Amino acid sequence: MDSQLKEDIERKLEKMGLTSYGFMKVRTLADSLAYFEERKRLDLTTSFEENDLMKKIDLSHEMAHAKTIISIAFPYYYDSYIHKEGYFSLYTLGKDYHLVVKDHLEKIADLLRAKGYEAKVFADNNALPERYIAHVAGTGEIGKNHMVITKEHGSYVFLGEILTDLEMETHERDWRDIPEHAVCGACVRCIRACPTQILGRELYNTRRCMSYITQNKEITDEEMLLFKGRLFGCDTCQRACPLNRHIRISPLEEFRPREYMKYPSLMDLLALTNKEFAKYKETSSGWRGKKLLQRNALIELMRRGKKPDEKYISTDYLKEYYHRLQTLFNL
Repeated sequence: MDSQLKEDIERKLEKMGLTSYGFMKVRTLADSLAYFEERKRLDLTTSFEENDLMKKIDLSHEMAHAKTIISIAFPYYYDSYIHKEGYFSLYTLGKDYHLVVKDHLEKIADLLRAKGYEAKVFADNNALPERYIAHVAGTGEIGKNHMVITKEHGSYVFLGEILTDLEMETHERDWRDIPEHAVCGACVRCIRACPTQILGRELYNTRRCMSYITQNKEITDEEMLLFKGRLFGCDTCQRACPLNRHIRISPLEEFRPREYMKYPSLMDLLALTNKEFAKYKETSSGWRGKKLLQRNALIELMRRGKKPDEKYISTDYLKEYYHRLQTLFNL
């Protein structure tokens, strides 16, 4: 056990402005298997999730000789502004977090590698149960909206992990405390605010999360009625949370909002060319493709009673939604 190296890692994290982190021993989460099995049985998982349950509970799956997992929260909050023409979720406003988180994780991992230890980084590209790990490691606590909440930055954080074969001292919390959501106390504001009313239970339907719906390529008429200005993502449960008030702004310049993301134009989005779409690929909003952003802009335009010229309805995909929206909003 190299306690000095752990101290070096902690100093490096603090210097980078990353103050919410923790350490957990690598093991198989046998006690959690029943929870994941029940979610799968009830068909509550999404296409974005890992469905091989053994990969989810065996923390050494990605590194056979791993001893410790380092959990780190990366704050992205700058402000809560909502533009009059619609809004992108706050997590999408800056540079794609996958790239930012991976870059910072590699800097920490290099400290381990320089001492001869193996280190592998993960930025939302793995089967690890990140929120479970963050709670147990002490990075943050899981709230009633099932998001990790940190002391300084609330729930506006991304999670990243480093697996290493260096054995480190840990101060772990009991995973069985998670359903108590003690950090929330008696507050139920997120539960009341959720547009699809899926919160308030441990086994909830992730596919009914409004953030997922805005990113789903095939949606129902009922779901389109719920968009209400959302162009990608949701944030409603986070905006309702008192623990997200008076939080610190992110120290990471990469997450500073791009102007075109913070102040979107619905017509510009609908009329996107492939060349213009390229800039959205530098954010987290571009991974589902240009047509999805166009569709979401079309939903908001027609919800507001504006029927765009059909010359902007350039694909069969958009035409289908255009005709459905005409009927839905009687245009």
